[in-house]
Amino acid sequence: MACNMDCPRCYIPKNLRDNHTSRLDCDYLAKTLQHESISHDDDTIAIYMGGEPSIIGEEKLRAYMTVATTALPNARHTIVTNLFSLPNWLLKMSQNEFCHQIETTYAMGKKQTLNGNEKKYQQSFIQNLRTVTQAGINCTVNVEVNIETIKAGTSPIMEVIQRTGAKDWAFDCSINFDEFNTNPIYDSSGYPILQSNTTLEEYWHFVNNIKRNIKQNKAVSDVRIAPRSDGFNIAESKGFLTINPNNTVTTNPLFSTMKKLQYPTIDALNESGMKEQHQKRAIHRIRPCIGCNEFDDCQGFSAHVPIQQDGICAGGLECQ
Repeated sequence: MACNMDCPRCYIPKNLRDNHTSRLDCDYLAKTLQHESISHDDDTIAIYMGGEPSIIGEEKLRAYMTVATTALPNARHTIVTNLFSLPNWLLKMSQNEFCHQIETTYAMGKKQTLNGNEKKYQQSFIQNLRTVTQAGINCTVNVEVNIETIKAGTSPIMEVIQRTGAKDWAFDCSINFDEFNTNPIYDSSGYPILQSNTTLEEYWHFVNNIKRNIKQNKAVSDVRIAPRSDGFNIAESKGFLTINPNNTVTTNPLFSTMKKLQYPTIDALNESGMKEQHQKRAIHRIRPCIGCNEFDDCQGFSAHVPIQQDGICAGGLECQ
């Protein structure tokens, strides 16, 4: 869970981000991956996340990869890295073991070094993302659309897109995780009540402007924007298994530090009924979307945002 940055709105509480002794236990990882419910198909993806996973070093990361490969020989491996630093071994690993496909996160504000320096983060991120792209690695950039990013306008994001050459971009609705972690509240289905720091109108106005700018700019005409359904939507509980450093499991990686949603084993997770409760909530949430001609692309967008807000639906359309 430890990290080499200090981002105030991270889903991981600061005390865990600062804990450089908390590491995933290889024996627990191996035992968990032996569970019969885990798919051995070649569409299974092992994703290494943090904090910042690269700070544990190449040897330790390879130890986890060996465990995962032994249990799931057909799985593809990848990493979510903040690209504040880019050791040479990570670049080579991304080309080889990660099959030229990794992910990163980005925002125009509230992402900073351990000393609170946002400018240094921006400089390092742009340089390292450009290096990754020039090395032939496709790095999907998940932009945290927080209020700071929106206030900065679309020009800075467009400049980063052009300077780095990265082709795949996704735009996530920012959450005030610092507030939730201070006072965690859950709804009747046991789902965390997460508050965004932007309105749906602000979010979609910004994202739609980005899309228009990309469409009108021939220099970035080959840039791809992820569909609205490519977030934590209705399929989240079925598609994820998150294995945590404190020897627990959960579904959505955003739940990885929420003790209420952590279980000691996959059997305990399955017996808890959490997946079914969250699935029922998701189905109930998208009832107003049934019949919408954009539902296939949207699917109700991210599960933690309101389905409607001030005349705007979660997918960015005006409500009828």
